[in-house]
Amino acid sequence: MTTAVYFDLDGTLCTYDVPFDEQFATAVSPYGEPTDAAYEAYLERLFDALERCEPEPYRGAFEAVLETVDLDATAGTLAREYRETELEASVVSADALRVVERVAETTMTGVLTNGAGPQQRAKLERHGLADLVDEVLVSNDVGAGKPEPEIFDLAKERLPADEHVYVGDSYDEDIAGARSAGFRTIYVNENGGDANAADAADAVVSSVDELLDPTSLPSAIGTPFEPPRR
Repeated sequence: MTTAVYFDLDGTLCTYDVPFDEQFATAVSPYGEPTDAAYEAYLERLFDALERCEPEPYRGAFEAVLETVDLDATAGTLAREYRETELEASVVSADALRVVERVAETTMTGVLTNGAGPQQRAKLERHGLADLVDEVLVSNDVGAGKPEPEIFDLAKERLPADEHVYVGDSYDEDIAGARSAGFRTIYVNENGGDANAADAADAVVSSVDELLDPTSLPSAIGTPFEPPRR
């Protein structure tokens, strides 16, 4: 039986060593005052743009910021500064990288993530993940995002297999979305997480690094890959 494994990116493979509000302040500060109201406007517009799979969500978000506060920069400049700040703050642990590397040695492997295509792909390139996986699906590239079934169905088409497994850290987007599309699921419950996700998932780990330990993969997912021992 063939298996394909997809990983979520943000919060699962990739974390951040600087909080998002501080990233926002770093990008904005050279051009003016990064107020709380500006950050709230940024978040509201960004999430809406991502949900709608708009082609330039960061630019749209900073257009909303400029309606809130006077900054000495264009929305395009602020978006560029923020994207670079976010990339610099992104972290992929050595163990997370090894998990993907070892899964990909024997199993079709992909990344399925919500977000802006160029930004998400830049993270994969920056941390050496792009060359390890067979497929990358980003919501804004394909016009549909998690938890909608379209992106999971497309993932199945891109990596045809008898069984598909999804590894993610969100109940609504990752676990519920993937299960409804017929995926087996592994819930990364790093910070206490969601009880609904833990109950719904086929397996639960406290971090993606635990997948290096073969005992963390229960028979519920048929042990689709064989991680190395520590």
